[in-house]
Amino acid sequence: MSQMERIYKLDRLFRRKKPPGKREILEVFEISPAQFKRDLDYMRNRLGAPVTFDMEAGGYKYTAEEFNLPGLWFTEREVYSLLLMYSLLDQLQPDFVREQLGPFKDKLRTLLGKPGRGTESILERMQVSAAPQRPIDPEHFQAISDATLRRKKLRMRYYSRSRGAESDRMVSPERLIYYRGNWYLDAWCHEKAAMRRFAIDAVRLVSVLEEPALEVATSGQQGYGIFSGPVENTAVLLFDAVAARWVAEEEWHPLQRASALPDGGLQLEVPYSNPQEILMDILRHGPHVEVVSPASLRSAVAETHREAAEKYVLPKRSVDSVRSTTGSRTVRAR
Repeated sequence: MSQMERIYKLDRLFRRKKPPGKREILEVFEISPAQFKRDLDYMRNRLGAPVTFDMEAGGYKYTAEEFNLPGLWFTEREVYSLLLMYSLLDQLQPDFVREQLGPFKDKLRTLLGKPGRGTESILERMQVSAAPQRPIDPEHFQAISDATLRRKKLRMRYYSRSRGAESDRMVSPERLIYYRGNWYLDAWCHEKAAMRRFAIDAVRLVSVLEEPALEVATSGQQGYGIFSGPVENTAVLLFDAVAARWVAEEEWHPLQRASALPDGGLQLEVPYSNPQEILMDILRHGPHVEVVSPASLRSAVAETHREAAEKYVLPKRSVDSVRSTTGSRTVRAR
C-alpha cells in the first residue's frame, strides 16, 4: 500500500466516532511504528492536518472537523516537474504567472516539504535567456488569454508600427504565440475580414466582450518565422564550413532541405513568404553565408551589407559630435 492510500484511509479512521489507537493502525496497515510516525508527520507538516492523540478516547482524531485532504496529490518527482514548469513560465511572462499561479507554487512548496529558500533555489536552477523582448501590460495579457481560452471576442485599440498609427479592432482570438522573446495573437479581424497577427505589446487598450468568438478554419500554412501565409519562395543558402558546424543542427523551417558540400559547407533550402525575418537571420551569419537564389533576396542581402559598410567608409564620428547634433549635454570629469 502506498503512502497516499494509507493517508486517505487514515483520514477516514480519524473521522470515526471511536478514534483508532496506535496498535489498531499498525495492525490494519501492517506498518512499523516508524512508518506510522512518518505518515503522521507528513499529514501534519505538509498537508496541515490537525491530528492529535485524544488521551480520554485513547485514539487519534482531528481537532477540526472541517479539515479536508487536498483533492490533488503529486509525487516528489511530479512536484519538481511542476516547479520547473512554473519557473520557465515565470521567466516568459512574470507578472501574469506570479499573480495567477503564485498560490499554486506555495502549495507545491508545502507538498515538497522544503524550506522557503530551498524551493527558491530549485526555481533558480533553470533559466530562460530570451531574445530582446518588448514588455507587455500584464492586464492586457490576462484579458487576451482569457478571451482566447473562453472563446470570446475582443475589442482592442492597436498600434501598427508599420503605419505608425492606432486603430480600433474587434477580433475573434485564435491562438497565442510566444516567439523570440515576444507574444503575438493570431485572430480573425472583423474589420478586415481576414486572419491577422497582432503583437500583444502593441495593444493599447483591450476589453473582453460577451459575444462568442467566430470560429474560423485556418489552413495551417506558414511562411518563415513569425510570418504566416502560403510559401511563395525558397531561399537557397550556401554556408561555409565554419557556419555549417552550427547550421547543420538547426531547423530554420519544418520543410527545409539540407545538403552537405564536399568542402565541409552546407546548402540549405528554406521556404518563406515574407522575406523580412529570413533576411535578418541570413545577415547574422555575415560573410559565412551566400544567398544563391532567389535574386530578389540576394539583392536585398547585398544592399543591406553595402549600406552597413558605407557607414564605416566615412570618417569616424566622435561621441561628442553625435551629442552636439542631437543637442544632448554631458558633464566631463576634470
